Parts: sequence; structure tokens; C-alpha cells
Amino acid sequence: MDVDAGTPLGTLVLLTAKEKLTPIGEEEAFDFNGTQAQLVENGGELGMLVLSFSGYFLQVPSTACRLLAADELQGYDLVLGPTSSAEGLAKQMPDLLLEKGYVTTHMMLPARTRAGILATVKQLNDYFVRLPTEFELGYLGRGSSRDRVAMLESLESAAASSLLAQEQSVAEHLRLTRLGLLETFGFRLSSRTTLLLRLSGGAASEEPEPAEPPSAAEAEAFLALMGRKRLCLLRFLGPGGGTLRLIPRKDEAEVTMDVCINMQVVFLTQQYDYQFDSEGECLVLQSFFLEEPLQLVFQKAEGRFSSALTTPVTKTPKGQQVLVKGMASRDPCEADLHEKLWAAVRHGGCDGFLEIPKTRFDIDQYVDYEDQQRAMSSFKSYCRHQGHIEGIEIFDASFFNIMEQEVRGMDPEQRIFMETGWMALADAGYKREQVRIDSAHLGVFVGISGSDWRDVCRAPSANGVPETFIANRFSYVINLKGPSFIVNTACSASLVALHNAKTHLLMPQDPLDGCLVAGISLNVSPGTWIGNCAGAMLSFRGRCFSFNATADGYGRGEGCAAAVIERGKYNRDDDTTCGSLAASHTNSDGRSASLTAPNGPAQQRLLRAVLGEARLQSTQLDIYEAHGTGTSLGDPIEISAVRKVLTQREHPVMVSCSKPNLGHLEGGAGMSAFCKCVLACMHAEAAGNQHLRVQNPNMDIEGWPAFLLQEAAPLKSDGSYVGVSGFGYGGTNSHALAFGHNVVTSRGDNKKRSEQAMLQQVRLATPEINMVGENYEDWQTSGLPHLSMKPGASFEVEVMQGRTHWHEVVPIKPRGVSAMSIMGSFNNWMPETMMARERPGLFSYELTLGQEEETFQVLVDGLLSQVLHPLEAKCSSRCSHVVGPRDVNNRELAWLVKGKPRTTFRVEVFIPPGEAKCMSVTWFKAGVAKPPAPPAPEKLRKLCSGFELQFVKCKADMDPVRNLCKGRGKLTIRYVPGRDGGELERLVSHLEALKLTVET
Repeated sequence: MDVDAGTPLGTLVLLTAKEKLTPIGEEEAFDFNGTQAQLVENGGELGMLVLSFSGYFLQVPSTACRLLAADELQGYDLVLGPTSSAEGLAKQMPDLLLEKGYVTTHMMLPARTRAGILATVKQLNDYFVRLPTEFELGYLGRGSSRDRVAMLESLESAAASSLLAQEQSVAEHLRLTRLGLLETFGFRLSSRTTLLLRLSGGAASEEPEPAEPPSAAEAEAFLALMGRKRLCLLRFLGPGGGTLRLIPRKDEAEVTMDVCINMQVVFLTQQYDYQFDSEGECLVLQSFFLEEPLQLVFQKAEGRFSSALTTPVTKTPKGQQVLVKGMASRDPCEADLHEKLWAAVRHGGCDGFLEIPKTRFDIDQYVDYEDQQRAMSSFKSYCRHQGHIEGIEIFDASFFNIMEQEVRGMDPEQRIFMETGWMALADAGYKREQVRIDSAHLGVFVGISGSDWRDVCRAPSANGVPETFIANRFSYVINLKGPSFIVNTACSASLVALHNAKTHLLMPQDPLDGCLVAGISLNVSPGTWIGNCAGAMLSFRGRCFSFNATADGYGRGEGCAAAVIERGKYNRDDDTTCGSLAASHTNSDGRSASLTAPNGPAQQRLLRAVLGEARLQSTQLDIYEAHGTGTSLGDPIEISAVRKVLTQREHPVMVSCSKPNLGHLEGGAGMSAFCKCVLACMHAEAAGNQHLRVQNPNMDIEGWPAFLLQEAAPLKSDGSYVGVSGFGYGGTNSHALAFGHNVVTSRGDNKKRSEQAMLQQVRLATPEINMVGENYEDWQTSGLPHLSMKPGASFEVEVMQGRTHWHEVVPIKPRGVSAMSIMGSFNNWMPETMMARERPGLFSYELTLGQEEETFQVLVDGLLSQVLHPLEAKCSSRCSHVVGPRDVNNRELAWLVKGKPRTTFRVEVFIPPGEAKCMSVTWFKAGVAKPPAPPAPEKLRKLCSGFELQFVKCKADMDPVRNLCKGRGKLTIRYVPGRDGGELERLVSHLEALKLTVET
């Protein structure tokens, strides 16, 4: 067929020009008659631009070429040129690999590009070396003892740049074929080796000496690489050719092919080994496509392990537990993450106080910090510093889908809380789009002590100023359906909000999935500063000097902290859990000295109630995080109340406070302190108190085992209880108790750290490898058997000084399996018996899809403790490794069948007796069985002969056979001994096809 203006680009053509043609950029003309090429540009009557298979660009008229027939493209499965669809060719590769085990592709590399690469490589002869003899078979195949190699990454930048396009082309091959190979073969490619440049067929004089014998560590890395390789890519750039032999590893036919310039071969390394015999010097680019690295999961350790520290056992909380699943903060000291919050209060000793910037208000106009009395009499603030956070005017409105006009009038407390609250949800594992679409039954509880926004907002909006929208807007934007409200009890507000969240979370009616709890406080107006100074509540020095002799009031701070709590059982090995809320409680001072004066007995009662809820003795509280505002009256009353409760102790209680670092965040103070408590449990450390130099003389701690910390100190055990108090100046008190284990530091007899140390020792130990023979597959190693290991295999590792020895744990082989059951989403996970087939160990089940996707697991002998399942969740691959039988309580680890509803699939499970490694689970569409055709009366009469037939509801004078053929009435068949049982089955089958009721 001729080529015309409608011929699409990428079409393969055969050149039929009788005269010689001069390639573009060349001076000499060549004979291209009969040359295969690809159409690059279609100019119609003006001519065609083609690229020949040999790499020359030619301008030819449409009459000088024709379409290439399929049978004329011999020696190649695919052709990849400048106008080919790489995605389309990649989709064909898995099918070709499944059919043959290899794919041949012609890479249409321009001749100038190929010549440039060869010329550059020639100039870098010194970079080419011999591999160690022991590694040559694995990298270069058989018969490759004289080949020299160089890694692309080791070449000079000039040479590497000329080969960069080849490197990118191979990377694109991996990207395009990865998904198809996973679905077809079940292995997941994750990476590849850097291009290996291989020069075959060089002169004998150029042959370098073999490399030094590899060390044991190098041999171990080599075996790990050989165990991961799944595909080998060879790209031949010439100038010479040769013969490539694909040598099967099993009883299959050997494949031999002539190698041409620009030829690429990709083959399965588990199916073929190879040998390349070059004719002349030939440059080969090679890369291995690798499966994902091995993932080792620690199960248990036996034996004696030394420990530098013996730690006492800490009892975990009793009753129903509340877990802290995620945290976030936006506090002073640039603590915009909860990890930074711990660094600020524990390691940095940070003081987050700054002079109030004029972006908030003009301190020259509203502040007189030289004379306290003059400032109070002139209705000014005498304090010019605060625990400051930056960027409250910056807000990502597009993330929350809020219009810019709405944002202008929105309270900054709403903005900061929305960002911090979402960071806490993200830390707990929530996905934004999923929550917006599916919603979540989460409560939102926010503690605040007021807002100054209405005093300074120039363009207020109806939903931007009221404080109630701080919680409500977040629930609206994120699409949360649980309770949503604010709590304002002044300085104890966020801890009261935490207690309310816990109470709602534990309610059995309409149970919540979780709760987001936060505390927020921002200082944007001078009015509150002036009011607090008028009552002499603030420190003239502008800081919180908690427990210090210079305590003269508190220093204001601002910030936000949030946490996500959920129901669950605390597990120290659960990486998604930060800690737990062991207990919480609130009460009121009642009628005390004044409305705002603290009340010691009420604080004692509060702490005893929390210890009672957690079922703890006073000796088990490790750290008391004080309210500690730094007032001369409040601090002594609080310490006196705590001392009367925590009086009898074996170990001193650590007393700390975060307000000297952050300032008093008022309504938000409690949540920032609670996050600090959880972090203290995670580190098993107590943070020191900033600005504590001389103890407040009004505090009586003589004889009380307590440390008012000036620097950080480790706790006595891995598991610890840390409590925090918050006292509102209106009389509302609250206390929350955090519990958690040391999961961060390496101190103590930490089980998780022991496991990590053990795994580290196993990884660092070099195995003993006996590299006997040329074939690396015959080597003997005491390390991990990379080449023979299967997914899901278990190993025992003997750890000795400086070395390890691996033994595979062979699972108990199921012998004499008498029954198999299947359960899944299609039958509400109720086991149903599978049909035993003729072949021993083969069972089948007809599964009809009720929806487009159904999942299932298989039970051996119908036991829930003997489950067969795939390695990955919702596995749709029929080639996936079968794990089990074992006890697994995870329905996500199941096979996934896809299709149209009401489609029937036959599920087959094969477990040959005594061959646990040969288990397989597969499925395929079941054909619709056609009912047998009604037999002729003569044939039916022959089938009925020899059986006693009894008719019901039919006349006696009727011919029994004719009556049967009419398909009515009820028939009873009496079996006569001596007759063939198969004849009876055939007779019953024919009669049931006539829709007769048959009894035998």
C-alpha cells in the first residue's frame, strides 16, 4: 500500500527508491532501496521525512516508499522511534514477556548520536576495567571473561552527558512497564541499576587484569542484587554485532538471535540466562530492573541481653483508654511543630518573649515600661513583651476553600486554629479530600479566653468576629459531623475542653470516631494589656518567673496547640499513637477568698479525683506540670496543694512549667502544656524550668521529695505518668493526666530499642560466604539466602560476636487436607465449604459477584486460625504468593475479584499434600453450562430399562416413556442392585432436564 498525506506519523515504511539517497547532514549518497524506516514528518506531495532503521534521516517522495507489511518486520517484536507511542509499546511488553520470556525492540537511534557515543567511549578507555571473576557471570552472563566494563556514574561529566539520553530512556522503560509487570507477574519493580557500559570483543592486548577477589561484604551486596533482579535490558550500539543466546533455566528451547546495531533485548532473568558472543568490538548498555528490597520484620528474640539500666515496671492505665493519635502546635520559640515544641522547652532552653511589634499596635502610644505606677495611673500598659508567634496575618485560604473577601474580616484566631487543627488531623492520618467527601464523625472542642479582634477589625464580617465560629467554621470546612463548640473558662479553658472531649468520646450513644481538641490565644489589641496592667496582674519585668523569688505576675503569651484523641488500647509499638489520656477532671473553687483567688483545697480534690480515675497511687505520678503563672500568691498555693496530695513518695516528683518559655497563653495554655506532657512521656524526660534561679521564699517544700528542675532530667522508668493543671481566674479548675512509654530515646530497657539494636547488629554482621565455582548460585553463605528466599518466609538468626547464621523456618506442611472453606464480602464473611475436585488437594467454589469488586480469604479445614491470604491488601494478582495457613485477623489481606455484577467466577485452591510451598489460589470466569437436550423416546426407553419406575399423577394406560417426555408429574426411581451407578446418574440428569421431580 502506498504512503499518502493521510498516513499517520510513526508508521513503518519500506523505501523503494531506485536511485541513491543522500541522508540529511551527510555528503555521500547511499543505496537505501529495501531499507526499513519510520515516518517522522508527512509533507504529502512535498515529500516525507523518514528515519531509517540504520539511523539516517532521509527526505523522500511519497512514491519512493510503501507501508511495511507485518511479516517483513523480522527479528523484532517492537520498534521504538522518535514518533512511536512509548506508552502503547510498553503496554505490549508484559504480554510478550508472558508469552516468550523476552522482547526484542529496534531502538531508532540516529547514526550521528550513536557515532558520538562510540567516539566518546573510545576516549575513555582507561575507565574500563574487568569485574571480579566471581561477579562476571551474574553481571555479564556466560562466556564474558574478556569483557571490560565501566559504570556511567564513574565517567567524566563530558562522557556522561552524551549518554544521559540513554540513561533517561532506560528510566522511562522502567516507569512505563512497572504497572503492567505487577499485574502480569506479581512482582513490584522499584528501581534499577545505573547503566553498565560493556565493551565486548576488544583486542587481546587491551584486556586488563581481573579485579581483586571481592570481600565478604561485597559478595553479600552482590548476592542481594542478584536476588532482586527481575529483568535484564541489553542495548547494542555496535559498531560490531554478534550472537545472543538466551539459555533457559528450565526444560525449554534455547533462543538464538543475531544482534544488530540499535537492537534492544529485555528478558526475564528468572527464566533465562544469557551469553553474548561479539563479532568485532561492540558497546553494550546494560541495566537490571530490580524488585523492591527485602523488608525484614522483627518477630521475637530469645536469649540473654545485657542492659545498662534496670527500669521499674510501670502499670498501664486501666479501663477504657483514650489515645492521643496526633498533635500540632503553633507556639512561641518558633515551635510550629510539636517536635519543635519539645526542642524549645527541653533542649534549647528557649525564651519565646519578644517586644510587641508595631504590626500589632504602637507600643510607644500604649505602653509606658519605665514606671509601673505611672503607667497604671495613665491607663497604659507597663509591659511591652509577649510570648510571640509570627505570621498571624498569613493564611492559606485556598487550602480551606474560603473566599478572599471572607478572609479579610476573619478573626486570626480562626485562621491559626484552622491551620494548627488540620496539622493535628494530618498527623493522626486523616486525608483532606477523603474527609471532605466522606465526612467524619469527629468532635471539635476549642478552649479560648476571649478575642481582641472586634476591637481592631476594620472590615468585620458576620462570621468572622463571633468567637463561636472558631470551632464551627472548622467543622464546616473540613466536613466534620460531631459536636463542635468553644469553651471559655479563662486560663483553664483548653483543659476543660479536653475533658469535655473525652466525656463525649466515651459516650455509648452515637459514638464518635474521635475528637479534635485545641487551645488558642492571640493578642492583637492593646485594650487587654491595659486592663490586665490596671489590675497589676502582669509582670513588670515582662516574663513568667514561675517558682522564682522575682515572681511578680505573669507574662502574656500567644499560640495554639491541638491534639486528636480516639478510643483504643495503648500499645507502645504502635507508631501511630503518641500517648494516652489516662484521666481528666474539672471542678470549681466555690466560695474562696475572692472571686479570682485560687483555692488550695479545691486543687487538692481535683488532683485526687484524677488519680482515683486512673487508679494510681500518689507515688506513681512522675511529673507535675504546674499552672505556675509566676504570681507571688498563686504559685505557693498550688505547690502547697500538690504537696499535700503527693506526700508519701519513694522517688521525687519532678515539677516543671512551660510558661517561662512560652508565656501564659491564657485560654490556650492548657493544651500547649498537655502536648508537652505527652512529649515528656515519649522521651521519658522532664524539662527544666526557665528563669529559675532563687526559689520563691513563700513556697514551703522543705522535706517534700520534689525537684523544682533547673535543667532536664531523665525519668526513672520507660513508662510514665505526667499531669498538668489549669486554673481559671474565675474559679474553674481542670487537670489532665498523660501516659506513655519511651519510644524516642535509647535509655532504659526499652523493648523497641532492644529490637532495633538487635536488627542493627544483624545488618552489620558480615556473613561467611564460600565462593566456590564460577556460578554464584552455588555459593554457600551463612547469611540471608537472597537467591532462594520467598516472600513471607521466616528465618531464625543466630547472632554471635561479629557474625550471624541464618536458618529458614520451614512451616508446618498441611497434610491430608480434608476440607476447604471460603469467606468474603460476597457472603458477609461467613465460611462456606468448597467442592473437592478429582485431583487431591484441589478445591473449587462458584463465586457470583454481587458488586463490581468482591474480596475473599480461604480457610484450611474451615478453621479461622488456618487462613490463607495474599501478601498485600486487596490483591488482584493471580500470581501473588500465598501466605499461611495462619491466624490473621485482617480482612484487608484478601484477594480481590473484579467484574460486572452477577458474573460468576470459579475460584480454585490447590494444596497438594505435603507441598506447602506449591499452594496456589486463582480464579477465572466460569462458562455457562447448557442443559442437556431432551433425549429421544427410544434413547430414554433404553436408559430406563432395568430400573423400576413409579409414576404419580399420570394415567395407567399411558405410555410411561411418552409421559416422561411430556415433562409432567413426579417420578420415583428404584435402583436395582447390579446396575452401573453411572447409568443412574445419566438417567437422573436427563430427567431433571425435562423439569421432572425425581426421587431415587
